[in-house]
Amino acid sequence: MQSFFPLLITLLIQAFSALALMAVPVLVPVVAAVEQAAPRLSAAGIGAFLLFAYLGAVLGSLSAGSFVERWGAIRTSQVALGVSAAGLALAAFTRDALPLAALLIGMGYGPITPASSHVLIRTTPAPRLNLVFSIKQTGVPLGVALSGFSIPLLAAGTGWTGTLLTLALACVAVALAARPIQPALDAQTATGHPGGVPAAFSVRRVLAQLAEPLTVIWRHRALRALAAVSFVLSGIQVSLSSYLVSYLTQDLAVTAVLAGSVLGLSQMGGVMGRIVWGFLSDHLVAPLRMLGTLALVIALSAGATGALAWWHVAPPTLVLAALMFVFGATASGWNGVYLAEVARQAPPGAAGKATSGTLAVTFLGVILGAPLFGLVAASSAGFAAAFGMQAVLALGVAVLLFAFGARRR
Repeated sequence: MQSFFPLLITLLIQAFSALALMAVPVLVPVVAAVEQAAPRLSAAGIGAFLLFAYLGAVLGSLSAGSFVERWGAIRTSQVALGVSAAGLALAAFTRDALPLAALLIGMGYGPITPASSHVLIRTTPAPRLNLVFSIKQTGVPLGVALSGFSIPLLAAGTGWTGTLLTLALACVAVALAARPIQPALDAQTATGHPGGVPAAFSVRRVLAQLAEPLTVIWRHRALRALAAVSFVLSGIQVSLSSYLVSYLTQDLAVTAVLAGSVLGLSQMGGVMGRIVWGFLSDHLVAPLRMLGTLALVIALSAGATGALAWWHVAPPTLVLAALMFVFGATASGWNGVYLAEVARQAPPGAAGKATSGTLAVTFLGVILGAPLFGLVAASSAGFAAAFGMQAVLALGVAVLLFAFGARRR
């Protein structure tokens, strides 16, 4: 029970942070056809939104370590979720400010995982580390699944503005729900540094604080390797969740509601996958070998999805649902095993900083990977080439992981 409440709170915060991040990419293709005031973004435009969001996430992730030390992990998470809510509210009222809204949402998203890792590494018994981290990380596909299931229905009743404001209020409510246990948990994670802006503020000091997490991973070979793997897999993961609705509605002529449901189903696969992969990594399969196997299945799933795009033919609904469930279970299921391994390989007391540094590289992979996917999808080659590119990249990652794992053994 000692680790249950920290796990529950960090899971909820993670889920609604992910919901905020995916709200606009999921909402755009749903409302564009029926609401004149809604932004009309192409695949490349959604990629640009994600670029700004993950630029903000990099800044948020790199600053997370110092904020956790000063405020504690839960208060840092509460503030971050409030920043994401502000970004959603801004996007609700003015479409001209979408880049700034994306930046705010990303800045709120970035600190969530490092802060939660800082809590869980202190409250979780070592034999359950992979499983607990994987359960907590189910918050990401759970949040994306919520966006797929809820946003098309919300949009039908409230439109662009009402949907985003509803989601913003939900984020604020979750942040407030963490208040009862915040003092006790933050007493374990804060170091008593004064809050606010340091008196001896200097650009050099700020840059040094931002660079410290990157320095931690640069000094450890295993952390460098894990960061490189996440660079590729994160781009694939976010591209799948961000573009799936557009792909299904544009290339396969699937209805918006069905496309949202398929997105939700793929992310429920991610929820189940993270738990199963975490359990297996704790008991049966070495983490690096598990990550290599997941990368191999991602390559096969992306290849099959690209083949559907090439033929422009939607398979039977059950076949499509099964394919996307497997794709989501792997492309959105690797993170828990990965983050547990990062925390395990981190120097003592530096799990938060190691997670911040590796996540900065993870987010950089999204910054480059998701817009690149969008550009390829928007070209004459279309989604078939975009998913084919993912298959090749994932296959390369699988080969590298199996080779690195063999050297480690």
